[in-house]
Amino acid sequence: MAGGFWLRVAVAGAAVVSLAGCGKADLAVLKAPGCPEEGSARPAREEDRPAGTVWAWAPLFQAPEGTPGEGAVPGLTDVVSIADGGHTLVAVRSDGTVWSYGTNVDGSLGHGSRERHYLAEPRRITGIGPAHAVYGSGPTFYVVLRDGTVAAWGSDRFLVKGGKREGYDGVATPERVPGVRGVAAMGPGSLNAFALRGDGRVLGWGINLTDVLGDRDGTRLTTIDGVRGVFDVASAGGAVVAATADGRVCAWGGNAHGLLGVEPRGGQSGRPVLVRGLTDVVQVAGGSDVAYALGRDGTVRAWGRGASGALGDGDRSDHTSARPVRVEGLPEIRRIAAHGLTGYAIDTSGGLWAWGSGLTLGDHAPRTARPVRIPLPGPALDVSGHHAIVGAR
Repeated sequence: MAGGFWLRVAVAGAAVVSLAGCGKADLAVLKAPGCPEEGSARPAREEDRPAGTVWAWAPLFQAPEGTPGEGAVPGLTDVVSIADGGHTLVAVRSDGTVWSYGTNVDGSLGHGSRERHYLAEPRRITGIGPAHAVYGSGPTFYVVLRDGTVAAWGSDRFLVKGGKREGYDGVATPERVPGVRGVAAMGPGSLNAFALRGDGRVLGWGINLTDVLGDRDGTRLTTIDGVRGVFDVASAGGAVVAATADGRVCAWGGNAHGLLGVEPRGGQSGRPVLVRGLTDVVQVAGGSDVAYALGRDGTVRAWGRGASGALGDGDRSDHTSARPVRVEGLPEIRRIAAHGLTGYAIDTSGGLWAWGSGLTLGDHAPRTARPVRIPLPGPALDVSGHHAIVGAR
């Protein structure tokens, strides 16, 4: 009994010493409320995604001079999911086949070659399928297959191999990510990848620089502790955001840009914490150190880094907000997305809106840090980077 008492005293003393060495930002993160774990809802996959034609409003990066800047992408019809990596676009059609076009960056086209070249017209990626949806981060792509496994390829061999260090060459043909099963959706980042399982838990692998994989060493596949009942997840650069079944948002990782919703900014947490000020959330999206949440009422809120107008608050300076702020000037929204420092929103009539960096918006780049509408030939169904899936009028 006495030994147990002194052990508790020693542990408490060590905790006090540890806290004494923490700055205000570190203490604020440590004291932030944890993510409620009582959620048991299971995320439902969109099995019947609406299909449409892929429309580009700006050419992919490093496309040859003279490449059309705006128009329908030849051959990409009946498409249900797209991922624009900047140089390469990958699309999933309703029959489960996977297609790609653009510049091949260390295997990003998925056709077996790592040699850099430009593919002007989409070509089917063989040896993969049937596919459900595609996700990307730069020139690395992940396809959630209909059996719940994930196939990946592209420039980051480390992530394709599930966090196993095995050389630095790109992977030019799709491979199953080892150990990843039962997946409903994904939220990959540039240094790590996150997969949402059908049981509402989140898997992660890759670089753990800001504790986005939890308080642990290693890079291999792990289940994120402290968060359950998740139905949407997104990487937001140095942190991860997740919408839970009760409509709240949890975040973990770095708080340098306020992505954990904690002030003062700074510190990091491998323990998911509750982002204050967000309720009835139905979707989240993440860009380059900026995050977005879509409410059930159709409003969009943003927090994190506001460079180039990414917060949609009228300010283009490199500022931050740890408090989710409403993106003004939008009609009722049904879907959101993000690419770098650009935010996207699709309204209930299919109108596509964007704000932030004009890097992927071409001639439609906003002149202010407020949302602008991108003209399309039909209603937008989904959006990624330079491209949207457009349905029939």
